[in-house]
Amino acid sequence: MSHAEYQELLAAFALDAIDPRDAEALGEHLATCANCRTELSALREAAGLMAHAATRQAPSEGVRDRILSAVRADGHQDPARTASNVTPITTRRRPIRQSYLLKIAAVLALLALGVAFMRMWLSSQREIANLTYQVESQKIELNRLRETRLRDQEALILLSSPDARKIQLAGTPTAKDASAMFAFDEKSRRAVLVTRGLPLTTADKAYELWFIPKGHAPMPGKVFTVDASGHAMIMEQVPAEAMTDAVFAITVEPKGGSPLPTGAIYLASPAS
Repeated sequence: MSHAEYQELLAAFALDAIDPRDAEALGEHLATCANCRTELSALREAAGLMAHAATRQAPSEGVRDRILSAVRADGHQDPARTASNVTPITTRRRPIRQSYLLKIAAVLALLALGVAFMRMWLSSQREIANLTYQVESQKIELNRLRETRLRDQEALILLSSPDARKIQLAGTPTAKDASAMFAFDEKSRRAVLVTRGLPLTTADKAYELWFIPKGHAPMPGKVFTVDASGHAMIMEQVPAEAMTDAVFAITVEPKGGSPLPTGAIYLASPAS
C-alpha cells in the first residue's frame, strides 16, 4: 500500500471506522511514519471537538428495528459468501471516499472554531479600548476639576486676604456696564482678575490683559474669554515692573493674543 493510501485511511482510523486488516497495516505504517502520526493526532483532536459539539440524539424505534433485522439477516448469509477473505475493490474504496468527507468536516469544524475565537478576541479588544478611553476621559475631567478647584481656592484667598492689594477696573465708553477686580499679593506677585459685564467676543477675538508700567511699553498678560454673563476669572503673575505705578487694562485682540495692544480698551484701572 502506498503512502497516499495510508493517508486516506487516517480519518477513518481516527474515528475507529476502519477495516481491521487496514487498521493493522496502518498501525505498522504509523510506527515508522512521523508525518502520518502527526496528522492522525490532529484528526483525532478535531473528531473529539466535533463529538463534544454535536447534540446527542437517541435513534428512533424504526431505525432500531431496521438495524436488528439487518443483523439477523447477516447471521443467515451463505457460508460460501462469508468465508471469503477477499474484500471487493468497491467496498474498500467506500471508506476512502468517506475519509475525504471526514477530513473536510474536521477542517470546517476547526475553521468554525477559529472564526468564533477571532470574533470573541476582536470583541474583547474593542471593549478594552472603549473602557480605556472612558478611564482616560475621566482622568482628564478629574484633573480639570482639580485644577479648577485649586484655582478657585487660590483666587478666594487672594480676594479675601487683608494683605492683598486690590485695584478696581472700570468700564470705558466702549463697555460702560463692565467692571473688574484685580487683586495681587505683593510678595509672591500672584494675582487674580475677576470680570463682570463684558460683552461676548466673536469667535476670532478674545480679551487680553495688559500691564502698563509708568514709562514702559505695555506688557501683555493672559488672553481669555467670558461666559454669557460677561464673567471670567483668571490667575496671573504680575511682572516686577508693574508692581508700582502701573495701569491695568483689558482690550479686545485676535484670539491668539497680540504683543502690543491693537483693539479698543474695554476696562482700565485709574492712572496713578
